[in-house]
Amino acid sequence: MGNGKVDIGGWLSEAWALYKANFGVLFVATLVAGLLGVFTCGVLAGPLWAGLTLVILRLLRQEQPAPQIGDVFKGFDFFLQALFLAIVIGVAFAIAGWLPLVGIVAPTLLSPLVMFAMCLLADRKLDFWPAIQASCEKAKGDYISLLVLCLVAGLISAVGAILCGIGVFLTAPFGAITTVVAYRHMFGETSAVPEAPAAPQA
Repeated sequence: MGNGKVDIGGWLSEAWALYKANFGVLFVATLVAGLLGVFTCGVLAGPLWAGLTLVILRLLRQEQPAPQIGDVFKGFDFFLQALFLAIVIGVAFAIAGWLPLVGIVAPTLLSPLVMFAMCLLADRKLDFWPAIQASCEKAKGDYISLLVLCLVAGLISAVGAILCGIGVFLTAPFGAITTVVAYRHMFGETSAVPEAPAAPQA
């Protein structure tokens, strides 16, 4: 873990294996997060996204007791920071989408730069802005490979739209799982929480 080398095929395979082994929990957790995010006009989308990220991380780490569907609400522990992160990313994507010439693809091009932000916020307790900065810094060195990873995972996740309605939730977890798998490989398990400065001596 944490070797920083992008392995698109390996990470996609790892994500798929995790999804198959934990389909029930991941499907229902994503369904709950998605529906509540919609019903609350996006207010709960960020915190529930954080909660889903924590569920996936615990499954990857094989933590005991195993995560349950209700653990998606543990994202509320980061309510404001997760909400701010979702708002900032959403606004950035919306603005990028209106750019002349590149508007159609601009949000896709931004995705690799911010893909690790929620993982850093939920797992390492970073505030939303340092999480965005750390994600951008890490991603820019492997930008093209991560862009390809995002595109492939996004296409697989979007397949559910063809099935209409509930089908979206069947495939949607795959993108989130792939992001968390990539996060663990890129960042490893070492805490990135900055140490507080030492108190001045009297």
